[in-house]
Amino acid sequence: MDYAKLDRLVDSYRDELIENIRKWIAIPSVQGAPAGENAPFGKEVRRMLDTALEDGARFGFQVRDIDGYAGDISYGEGDQTMGMLAHLDVVPIGDGWKHDPLGGEIENGRMYGRGTTDDKGPALCALYAMRAVKEAGIPLKHGVRLILGCDEETGMSDMRYYASKLKMPDYGFSPDAEFPVINIEKGGVNLRLSKVTGGEDGADIPVYRLYAGERPNVVPAEATALVGLNGLTLDALNEKLAAIAAGHDRFNLKADDAGEGRAKITATGVNAHAAMPEGGVNAAGMLLIALKELGAGGGSREAIAMTADAVGMEYTGRSLGIACADELSGALTCNLGILRYDGNEFSALLDIRYPICGDEERMLGQAAKRVAPAGMSVCCASSHTPLHVPAESRIVQGLLKVYHEVTGLDAYTIAIGGGTYSRMMPNTVAFGVCFPGDMDVCHIADEYIDVNKMMLGVKIFAHAIAELAGGSEEP
Repeated sequence: MDYAKLDRLVDSYRDELIENIRKWIAIPSVQGAPAGENAPFGKEVRRMLDTALEDGARFGFQVRDIDGYAGDISYGEGDQTMGMLAHLDVVPIGDGWKHDPLGGEIENGRMYGRGTTDDKGPALCALYAMRAVKEAGIPLKHGVRLILGCDEETGMSDMRYYASKLKMPDYGFSPDAEFPVINIEKGGVNLRLSKVTGGEDGADIPVYRLYAGERPNVVPAEATALVGLNGLTLDALNEKLAAIAAGHDRFNLKADDAGEGRAKITATGVNAHAAMPEGGVNAAGMLLIALKELGAGGGSREAIAMTADAVGMEYTGRSLGIACADELSGALTCNLGILRYDGNEFSALLDIRYPICGDEERMLGQAAKRVAPAGMSVCCASSHTPLHVPAESRIVQGLLKVYHEVTGLDAYTIAIGGGTYSRMMPNTVAFGVCFPGDMDVCHIADEYIDVNKMMLGVKIFAHAIAELAGGSEEP
């Protein structure tokens, strides 16, 4: 195969690809309310899907719209189909950006914007890799299909719908993680801890409202509590908060006047992806610890104290009694992603990523046993089992070969806590587009993609298509 021609074609796309990413990230495709026929995830996600399919058709590929849940872009045919699964929806923009989150600014070789890395940039890399293979005239024995989903960030109902309408490809990869090859994805379970409190009557510092987080798969960077002062001055409250902060690492607490004898306490942390919670500072856990040390709460006091003790800012699950680890897939992680209290019902939603050795039933039982003394209940909000594609498989070995040949770097398999579309299709792994040692910038402010590495990623994907879809062996 003429890989030199393939690489030259990829290089020629650079400026056009940059402008296309800018076009895509300018669309704020956060899931919204259904917006009529074929827009189940809102008008902006619908607009993003239309844009992507238009680009696929412009390159001469066949395109399909699957009722607004997903779309696909296809090239070639054969007795099998290689799939690439990417997504067009993004998490909310959030606060703390120094660059325009919809602008695609380039600074020091990095393009900034929501979706540059997760996952619009990689989706376009896969599309341009298909284009390069087509224009290079590389013969393929299998068809190639790029599937673009619209609900990856909030449950993957898009892929379930897609699979109910069409046969999924036979093998492939999802460009929604990192290189070299991710052949293990931890299982995931969302646990909700809750309690009906009965109100705040008689509390020295009543808690009227708690609020943190929008998505369980993000470490919340801000958490707030509306509390009653009951004769305590705002200055005195801030002195207490300062003393609490001084006793803990990376605590940032402040109270502001909320009127009518109330104050708003704000805890400020650092966003991170729930799969790597150690990279963030959990503001929800920080707030609960502060409220516990203040002795705040009436009916909510036990729930606040228990959640502070059993979860807090810890990300290992140890204090909740669910910690576990194995050699292949690593250790369990636990993120307190959403915190709510309305003066009557307290709830905390945990995003847990567990290794192959983990047991969901046991975790649920251990968590329930831990929080029961505070009168709290535990329920499973959602779950999925671990994914493991053996390292010896043709898919994994082919991708490792391509990665090493294109980059010259060591190729090896790794396990992650993140969940990708890989689990939605047989014989599928996560493959790129971030490189070893890169900072994980998914779901955080100033998300970016390194432009030179992005172009290298396109070459890797193009070689992967040629290697796997051009081969004749079974996956």
